[in-house]
Order: sequence, then C-alpha cells, then structure tokens
Amino acid sequence: MNGKASRKMALEDEREFDTAARLRIHDYLARTGLSQPDFARRINYSYDTLRLFLTDRYYRIGASARNVIAAADGYMQEHPIGTSARILGELYDTRNVQIIRDTIEQLLRRPVAYMLYGAPGNQKSFALEHEVAQLNLRELAASDKGRQAFYVYVRKNIRPRDIIRRIAVECGCRVNAQIESMISELRFRFDGRRVVLIFDEAQRLSIECLETIQELLDRPPYFSILLAGSQDLKTKLDEFSATLEQWNSRIIARVLLPGLEKQEARGIIEREIGMLLLQRTSDDANHLIDKLIAGATVPDAFNGNRTYINIRTLTNALDQIKATAPPPTDPEPAGEKVEAIS
Repeated sequence: MNGKASRKMALEDEREFDTAARLRIHDYLARTGLSQPDFARRINYSYDTLRLFLTDRYYRIGASARNVIAAADGYMQEHPIGTSARILGELYDTRNVQIIRDTIEQLLRRPVAYMLYGAPGNQKSFALEHEVAQLNLRELAASDKGRQAFYVYVRKNIRPRDIIRRIAVECGCRVNAQIESMISELRFRFDGRRVVLIFDEAQRLSIECLETIQELLDRPPYFSILLAGSQDLKTKLDEFSATLEQWNSRIIARVLLPGLEKQEARGIIEREIGMLLLQRTSDDANHLIDKLIAGATVPDAFNGNRTYINIRTLTNALDQIKATAPPPTDPEPAGEKVEAIS
C-alpha cells in the first residue's frame, strides 16, 4: 500500500470529525464574508492546505487534519460571528454621547428612521461603535432575544449588493452574490426582534443604495435605521429631496450633534493630564488649558458664523503632551533618616 492510500485509509477513521469541521468552517466563511485564502492566512496555513482539507482531499498531504482543524477552531472562537460587543476604549460622557445614546434608544422602540449629523472631528464614529457594543453587551446578557444594534461603515462608491453584504456580515448572516437571498436571511434571523442598523458616513450612500436598504425599514422584520454622517448628509437629502421623497418622509427626526462644549473639553484635559497640571501654578495650568482648547477650535465649514471644538484635534494634542512628558519620579522612601558616620 503506497503512502497516499495509507493516508486516505487513516483519514477514513476521522471522517465524521473532519466533516463536522468542514461544515463549521464553510458556515463561518459564509457568515463573515472571508475568502478561503484570507482565512488560511489568519490560521497560519497555506491556502493549498486549507483547500485540500475543505474539498476532502487532505490525504494527498497528510494522514490527519487535526492540527488544521484545531487552528481553525481556535481562530473562530477568538473571533466569533455576529453582534459586536467589543468595547473600544474609554468614552467621555459628553453631550454628544448622551444624544447618540438617546437617539439609539428612541430607534429601538419602533421601526423608524433618524438622521444624525455633525461637523468632522466630533468622534461620532467612536461614540456610535462604543454605544452599540455597550447595548449589545447589556441586552444579550439579559436574553438571547434582546434588542440589538449593528454598526455598518459606508465606504466610498459602495454598491447596493455590497452594502447588503456588509449588513449581513455585521449581523452574522450568510453572505452570497444575491441581494434577495441575503435580505431573506436577515428577515429570518431577526424575525420579531427590535434591531437598529446604523450607517456611518451615510452621505456616501448612493440613491440606489438608499432605495435598497429602504426595504429593511418598510418590510419585516422592520429594522430601525440611523443614517449618521457629516453635514454633507443633510445637504444631500435636502438637494435630492424630490428623488429621495420617500426617504425624507420616513426620516422622522434630524438630530444635530452640538459638538464638544468648553466645560467638557476642560474636564477631558484635566482628566488626561491632571498630574502634569498640578506641577504648574494655577495661572500656568489655566493658560495651558485655554491654549489647548483654542488650538482645537476650528470654523464650521457649513456655518461660517460658528466655531466648534474638534475633539480629535484636542485628544491628539493631549496624546503628544503625555508622550513627551517626563516619567513621574518615585517619592523618597518614608522612614527615619540615618546620617552617615564619618
């Protein structure tokens, strides 16, 4: 018996185990949108090795695929499908964040559409992702049928099939080339549940994309939809009001983010570099705070009479200060001082 035949016979003893693993991997790829070459690279195996396993031809190179399966299972457990519940970092509870949190709560009550917009640099994206993760952690801990929210980032020049594909991936549904089948999967998965779909940078959505996702609002399971973006989003909906008449009639609230207030900015500065400020006189500390706020204050491109504090600019400046600050010195150990004996 040659080597290939003996390996094939050995694999027969593991057929049930291998078949179950193949089904798990195929399902994972279908729900995440990962290609086989991408998945192979992430589990540190060659595409040829993974392909031979998935097509039941692993006997050509080995007598057991248990190591490949273990690597695949380990990756899939570390990167589970579905609801985002990963907290990305600390989020300051500013007025902007409170508005975002309240808006998501309103959308969870019934199937409606809202628009949320604001000037660049207000960390809208970070706040949205954070609030989605917090909601999903809280709701899924209470019930596997809890309310959910999904964050979908809109890239430039995205097409209708691609936006539905991104929704399916974020929701942990199977993806393929057909819009209709992906929408059917979404309907089946979330039947009878309250779900909010959040589209960030929604000003990039074409009219065709908007018309495609409108079905998710109008038909079961009746998702709520939040179109979030810059002030370009409001301009787009206003300029194409005739073409987008149905969308304009469905958006029952247009929420403007006010931006970071001076007192909020001061609180962030004091929290981030408070120890450095304590090393200065009161006047010097206040001067530095005022300087940082002034440096982050920019004109509003959509309203020439208004300025706002760009939180991204502010936090970047604070990061630079912390990176160049000298390390704290250790205090002198407490205890009785002993003089040297000459």
